[in-house]
Amino acid sequence: MSSKKPTKASLVTALKKANIPIPASASIAEMSNRLKYWQGGEGWLVRLLRASSRFDNHPVNLLTNKRELYWLPNSDMANRIIASRIVLVVDRTNEPSNDAIIIDVPSDYDSRWGNGSNNSADS
Repeated sequence: MSSKKPTKASLVTALKKANIPIPASASIAEMSNRLKYWQGGEGWLVRLLRASSRFDNHPVNLLTNKRELYWLPNSDMANRIIASRIVLVVDRTNEPSNDAIIIDVPSDYDSRWGNGSNNSADS
């Protein structure tokens, strides 16, 4: 009986409480993903400064074009991308601009880049 599935209403309430925007689709999967990975607050508008090929096992590889503007939700993924120092932070905003490409946290984030998935050092 402890395997209660979240309802849309409970997820909406939890997202609002965490100051995370409700996705337009309002699907349970997307809301659960946001609740798991997003942190409340403003997202990041960034531009890629140089090729991300040196970062093989790093979420910065989700950004592929130096000419594009990207919006990242406030999350561990965004913090890791910004810490890579190969992106330029343009602004912090709750809503992406119309010309920005939205990079959401992938649902397999933990298995790809999560805690302890790759302890090797880049040198």
